[in-house]
Amino acid sequence: MPDHNEQTPLLRDGDAEEGADNREVLSFSKEDSENPRAWPKSKKFINVGIVASMSILSPLASSMFTPGISQIAEDLKTSSDTVIGATTGFTVMLGLGPLILAPLSETFGRRKLYIICFSLFALLQIPTALSPNVETLIAIRTLSGFVGSVGIANGGGTISDMFEPQERAGVFGWYLLGPLLGPTL
Repeated sequence: MPDHNEQTPLLRDGDAEEGADNREVLSFSKEDSENPRAWPKSKKFINVGIVASMSILSPLASSMFTPGISQIAEDLKTSSDTVIGATTGFTVMLGLGPLILAPLSETFGRRKLYIICFSLFALLQIPTALSPNVETLIAIRTLSGFVGSVGIANGGGTISDMFEPQERAGVFGWYLLGPLLGPTL
């Protein structure tokens, strides 16, 4: 087990080969303010709360839409089965989004992806509500599911960055309430 009083290297660009030229190694000392494991517990738990909130809101947005399907179909002059495509697209992208967003967070950083994706997720709720037709609704909800998956995609990595392995189990338990409770709420 590494001595955490010394510097802890982190590899960037996913390249684990020795002597590779295209990798960047970041090192943190235990006291380094940029080291997420050195943050005070209050700052760590605030960050976990934010990420957990993201992971609640995205699945909540997928299921919150369902009770209004018949009214949406009536307003858009289409069938309920067609409107279900908006929920299907959202849910599929909520599942596939992490396959793309998690690796991107390793390249560009989690914070940037959280800010960009969740801002887009929030903004996409406006054109969803104002969709003039079912095609637009399906397209926007599908995109919204993709960018909304950022909390689910990167929550585990964020927690792993902040907490030592022996501390993670309890924190993961609280974080995972988000994706599980979101659809239920």
